[in-house]
Amino acid sequence: MKNALYIALLLLFPSGIFAQVLYVGEVMDYPQSMVTYELDDNGDTVPHITRFTCVIVADKVFKNKREKAKWDKLKRDVKAAYPYAVMARMKLAEMDSQLVLIKGERERKAFNEKCEKELTDQFEEDMRKLTYNQGKILFKLIDRETGSTTYQLIQQRRGSFSAFMWQSVAFVFGNNLKTEYDPEGEDKGIEDCVQLIELGLL
Repeated sequence: MKNALYIALLLLFPSGIFAQVLYVGEVMDYPQSMVTYELDDNGDTVPHITRFTCVIVADKVFKNKREKAKWDKLKRDVKAAYPYAVMARMKLAEMDSQLVLIKGERERKAFNEKCEKELTDQFEEDMRKLTYNQGKILFKLIDRETGSTTYQLIQQRRGSFSAFMWQSVAFVFGNNLKTEYDPEGEDKGIEDCVQLIELGLL
């Protein structure tokens, strides 16, 4: 009860009111990784203490077993798809950093094709194991991680015709490469799962 009251007070009032409670003691009492120093205008050394970040995560409340089962499935699907979205972001950043050094359209095209083959060889087998729903989630997470839809990424690297062809294939299987990520709307559940993954709770 006492702890619950304290947390409620922290939420109700500005953090400055509790500054003296939260940040007492000698500078040497804090971990070295939290403390940095700088000189002020008078040449005096002033310590700066990095604040702890506290994330409070409450258990979800479900209306029935079906709703809980749906949430559990979403968590499994996001957990399966998310690593590939992160790898896509990292690989694309790596490719873009090298592309700026390559002159000539032919050389750039050859480089893109080489990278595409490497990615296919490395991830195709694992990607084929994703379910239909995990694939749909992956398209959305790629947009989340890269800031571009899958359609835009193909268009930028392979041209509009390739993007159109792949979009047509995706439509046949009920997917849409132009799908945008909406963390505040229909994709809020996916975003909640990603946040849990990033916090190490999923």
